[in-house]
Amino acid sequence: MDPITPAAIDPPANVLLVHPKRTEPDACEQLCHDDGGTAHLAVTFADEEPDCPDGTVVDGKHGQLTVGNVLTADESEPDFDRPVVTDSVTDPTDLSAIGVAVSRFCKHWSEADEDITVCFDSLDALLRHTSPKEVFQFTHVLTNRLASVDAYAHFHFDPTRHEDRVVSTFGTIFDAVVADDDADESLPEATDEEVATLLAEWENEPSYDLTPDASTEATDEDIAQILGK
Repeated sequence: MDPITPAAIDPPANVLLVHPKRTEPDACEQLCHDDGGTAHLAVTFADEEPDCPDGTVVDGKHGQLTVGNVLTADESEPDFDRPVVTDSVTDPTDLSAIGVAVSRFCKHWSEADEDITVCFDSLDALLRHTSPKEVFQFTHVLTNRLASVDAYAHFHFDPTRHEDRVVSTFGTIFDAVVADDDADESLPEATDEEVATLLAEWENEPSYDLTPDASTEATDEDIAQILGK
């Protein structure tokens, strides 16, 4: 994996942001690419409802998708015409529901001709509940979905928690890899052969469609069918 700086990335793109989980990298804010008027989606895994910005002071639109057993203040259907939109998925193992929820934001915001940025924090949270193979396939489908609406998305990933070959294989999904300064010495050094072997294992009888047409606008039902087991 050859990391680059956020400034070297030309949006739209899907980016893997690698850093130790204990840090909050400056690159996250840079990758949000918010210069005003952007529709930004934050996907977080939490045990309590996260704080959302005040809708009266938001420049653009803000979406908050919370994954986990969280009681949210608003249980109604998301209103995508509002400046701040919240949604939740209770079960972190339900990759289909997570994918459909993200896709719903993409659908409504892209139809409104919004510039979309996404912060997905984090792949490690998915891997605590689901196998690397399933998370890899899900991430492959999701990044294609985000690419279909020209989103500028980044996914947090802690390289110190996984085998080098696992991190390197996940890196093949993304357009670019950005490393926090604290992660430079921990970047994986897996060989091409190791990555190819793992890819062959994960692509054997896949439970998800790994090659959706990124140029086609998929509906929520399409995404559910792609991600359904």
